[in-house]
Amino acid sequence: ATFGVGFLARPVGGLLIGIFGDRRGRKPALILSISLMGISTAMVALIPDYKSIGIVAPILLVLARMAQGFAAGGEWGGAASFLVEWAPQHRRGLFGSFHITGIFIGTVAGSALIAAMTSAFGAGFMADWGWRIPFVFGALIALIALPFRARAEETPVFVEEKVQDDEAEAVEVAPLKKSELGLKLAHTFFLVGMQSAAVYTFTAYFPAFLQKYVTVAGHLVGPGQALWSNTIASVVVIVVVISSGAVSDKIGRKPGMLVSSLLVLVLTYPLTQLLLQAHTFLAVVLIQSALAALVAIFLGCMPATLVEFFPTRIRVAGLSSSYNLSSAIFGGFAPLIATALIAVTGMPVASCFWVLFAALLSAVAVIMLKETRGVDIR
Repeated sequence: ATFGVGFLARPVGGLLIGIFGDRRGRKPALILSISLMGISTAMVALIPDYKSIGIVAPILLVLARMAQGFAAGGEWGGAASFLVEWAPQHRRGLFGSFHITGIFIGTVAGSALIAAMTSAFGAGFMADWGWRIPFVFGALIALIALPFRARAEETPVFVEEKVQDDEAEAVEVAPLKKSELGLKLAHTFFLVGMQSAAVYTFTAYFPAFLQKYVTVAGHLVGPGQALWSNTIASVVVIVVVISSGAVSDKIGRKPGMLVSSLLVLVLTYPLTQLLLQAHTFLAVVLIQSALAALVAIFLGCMPATLVEFFPTRIRVAGLSSSYNLSSAIFGGFAPLIATALIAVTGMPVASCFWVLFAALLSAVAVIMLKETRGVDIR
C-alpha cells in the first residue's frame, strides 16, 4: 500500500506539471520533475526510523512517496514529448523507445544493486538499514541529471507552437477540442492499461511472488535469486523495447501494440502456471523474461503513439494525466490486487487475472486506434 500510494499522486502531478510543460516548455517541466524526484528520494533515504520519531516516520515516508509520484507523473509525459518532438519523423518510434529504455535502465541498476547487496550482506542487513543505500544513489543520479537538463534546448515543435499563437482561432475551436480531448483521454486510459498492470505485476510484484510460491531445487526462491531474475528480465525488456520502437517506424505503431496485447492475453496464464512448476533457476529466469518481453513489444511502440495522439498545445498535460491515471489504477495497486486474488481463490496463478483483464481492455482500445505513424505532430 505504501508503494501504491505514490501512484495516487501521479495523475495530479501529470496534470499540473503537464499544464506547466504545455505553457512554459518541455525543458522547464523536466527540470521541475527531476528536482522534485531528487528531493523526495533523498527524503526517503534519510527519514529516521520509528524507534527515533514514532508515528512521524511512516507519515513522512508516505509523504515522500506521494512527492515521488507527483514528480513521476509530470516526468513521463514531459520526457516522452521531449524525445519524440526532437526526433526525425521517420525515427519517432525509436526515439520514443529510449524513454522506456531509460526507465528500465534505472530498474536494472536498482534491481542489480539491491540483488548484489542482498547476496553479499544478507536480507537482515537490507531490512535493517541497507535499504537506504539505493535511495541515496537515486538522489545522487537526480543531482547529476539536473545540469544536463538545464543545458538542453527546447524542442522545435514547442517553439513553433508558441510562435504561432492565434488567440481568436484558439477560442473558435475550443469546444471541438474539448470534446475530442475527452475521447482521447478515455481512449488513452484503456489503451495503456495492460502495460501498467503487466509491468508492475511482472517486475514490482514478482520478486515477492517468486519467494513465496516458486520452488527451486526443493527450496523457495531466495531474495537474491528473485532479484537477479528481475534484473535479467529487465535487461530483456530493454532489448525488446528498442527493437519494437525501431520496427514501429517501418510498419506502424498499431501492429506491435495489438500483437503484444493478444500475446499477453493468450500466454500469460499458461506461462504463470508453468512458472509455478519450474524447478530450476534457469527456468524461472526464462519464464519471467518471456512474460516481460511480451509486454515490452507494446512498450516500444507506446511513447511515440501517445505523443502523436495529442496535439502540441495540450500534449504533455493530456498524455500525462490519462497515462498516469491508468498507471495508478491498473499498475500502482497491481501487487496488492494480485495478493488479494490469491487470497480469495487460494490459487497462486490467480495473480495474473488482473493482467488478463487489463489486456482485454487494451486489445479493444488498440483495435479502435487510428494508426499514428507519420502524422504531423506540430
